[in-house]
Amino acid sequence: MSGTVRLRLREGLDEPIEVDGLTPDRLALLSEREITGLPVWAGRRRAPLGDFFHVHGERAAIVRIEGLTRRVHGVAAHMAGGELVIDGEAGDGLALEMSGGVVDVRGRVGDDAGLAMRGGVLRIGGDAGDRLGAARAGAAVGMTGGEIVVRGSAGAEAGLACRRGLIVIGGNAGAGAARSMIAGSLIALGTTGAGAGRFARRGSVVCIGAVDVLETYRYACTLCPPHLRLTMTYLNRRYGLGLAPEIVSGRYRRYCGDLLAPGKGEILVWSSSAGSPV
Repeated sequence: MSGTVRLRLREGLDEPIEVDGLTPDRLALLSEREITGLPVWAGRRRAPLGDFFHVHGERAAIVRIEGLTRRVHGVAAHMAGGELVIDGEAGDGLALEMSGGVVDVRGRVGDDAGLAMRGGVLRIGGDAGDRLGAARAGAAVGMTGGEIVVRGSAGAEAGLACRRGLIVIGGNAGAGAARSMIAGSLIALGTTGAGAGRFARRGSVVCIGAVDVLETYRYACTLCPPHLRLTMTYLNRRYGLGLAPEIVSGRYRRYCGDLLAPGKGEILVWSSSAGSPV
């Protein structure tokens, strides 16, 4: 296996489509002809991938998609390995139940990106919709591993019922971030919407911008968390986030809760540059 499989969206897509099996680990086993014949759903109509995409290359675990739009849903669902680069946007259900590999989207994405994610890395260059890294409808557990890094903002209920893993939102986080979190970490560099950490059992919600902490959280102390400094340093090195030293090594107000749940979670709110904890 070598090289790259390249897909380019044909012009004139006038209806939403749902792709099936469009993952590098699967395409690494397929010829160009077989890739062209993968199923795509346009409404209730089933058609081959080649009706919507120009396909070039075969049997490669690196896939590049050009011209993708928010009308294309389900890309990288159940992905287990390889690398997928999207030069454009993506629709709903991106990297659903992803367990390995890297997905790098240069634009914004729709709802349910990284839903029930189990491993791997999902990088989003623009904004993300609702339920980023969240649980599937009716499921008790959401994201159980991996890392999601969004350069822009995210919609409501990011990290819903997250059990493990790391979610970083470079802009603002919508309402209900980390609701019912079981464990893991969610970091919002912008403002954080109402209800962050509601019913959380454990885990960490880190808020660099403004946040209204729920009344069911109790202030504990102000400190310079060593584990957070390590995490922020790692994010700068791996993802080039450019976090300022006063954020990496700064002081954070720690609130414990949710007291309506076991109360072992925390919300860390950035306070100031490093100094003596109080």
